[in-house]
Amino acid sequence: MKKEEVITLSQKEVTRYSVIRDLLEHKLKSKEAARLLNLSTRQIRRLKKKVKRDGLKGIIHGNKGKVPTVAILAPVKKTILNLYSTTYNDYNCSHFAEILKEEHDISVSREFVRTLLLNANLRTKSRKHPKHRTRRDRMPREGLLIQMDTSEHDWFQGRAPVAFLIAAIDDATSEVPYALFVDSDSAINNMQVIKTLILKKGIPSALYVDRASRFKTTRHSSYRVNLTGIYEPTQIKRALNEIGINLILANSPQAKGRIERLFKTFQDRLLKEMRVMGISRVKDANNYLHKTFLPKYNSKFVIAPKEANPAYRRVPNHIDLDAVFSIKEERTVMADNTVSFENRIFQILPDDRRYSYVKAKVLVEVRLDLSIHVKYKDYYLNVKELKTVFRPSSIHDILPETKLLQRYPVETLKADIFTL
Repeated sequence: MKKEEVITLSQKEVTRYSVIRDLLEHKLKSKEAARLLNLSTRQIRRLKKKVKRDGLKGIIHGNKGKVPTVAILAPVKKTILNLYSTTYNDYNCSHFAEILKEEHDISVSREFVRTLLLNANLRTKSRKHPKHRTRRDRMPREGLLIQMDTSEHDWFQGRAPVAFLIAAIDDATSEVPYALFVDSDSAINNMQVIKTLILKKGIPSALYVDRASRFKTTRHSSYRVNLTGIYEPTQIKRALNEIGINLILANSPQAKGRIERLFKTFQDRLLKEMRVMGISRVKDANNYLHKTFLPKYNSKFVIAPKEANPAYRRVPNHIDLDAVFSIKEERTVMADNTVSFENRIFQILPDDRRYSYVKAKVLVEVRLDLSIHVKYKDYYLNVKELKTVFRPSSIHDILPETKLLQRYPVETLKADIFTL
């Protein structure tokens, strides 16, 4: 024998069922039923349809008898509050909710986290003052414009010296193709980021940067500049010209809004994640940045471009990126077929192409790995670095001999005097 189901109704539900039943029996009109129950005619039509289909059950709310979601989460509230208090107290609500899901298998919404922390007095409501902004449309294609900048910040929160983070972001998609922690904001380190970006994605059309001295010549006008009106480009500008990348200088930090917001996000998220991971070295920070943080960041924040075909260009076969991204200085070969560069002497070895290179103009290249290459016209010379020796300007510089012996070994002194 089938057991009869007992349905319990509240007084409000009994009243609703009575009115809807009269409506179904055409004793009332929809407007009259809506006025009696203080509901809209749209709600009356829904109740009428449910009662006609399900009978008495149709008047009961679907959530009646169910345990509220808040009650289900009640056992984990203490865990969430404890994690926030002990480990993640400087995380924002969105970041904290993501970490709870990724690291602790607790899936809650950002708003739930915010309400929970506010009720526990672990956070305060912040009032944001609106800023006047002029929107600039994104570039339609990936690779048309790359914004690049450096952030000098206490990335290790006192666990290590202040480091620099050089990063690049695509204007069309917000993708961060490459970023690098370094000890100094030098031209070579910036070249390393640009070169790696090209190896990963291709040659972009333009690079948008600030007016720092590594990008823009800031030296006072020389006689040559005053005469010709032409400034010598910086090493980075020269490298970009060689590979066909247009360098655009921003007039203010606000003009590079996308890269500035990126650093704000990194200082909010990456800095705290490195603290939790116990990272205190640049090498370990780069390892975490490249293998964990950037893939996660790009998967979350990258958007699709308006046009699908990327603007990145393939590197031509005749271009040597190692030679392009190097520090290049012109030197004149001395009478003994040597080249002097930064207190170092390089001997040009004999070859079949030219008997002597005395007084020839050569180009000294310092590669990113700090190796030295000497180029004459369109080919590289075989050179050998010599031990630096004392080169007196006159015979008076080698007297008295006792003074020289205090500065240089006997073997070095005798060999140098012999070559005079």
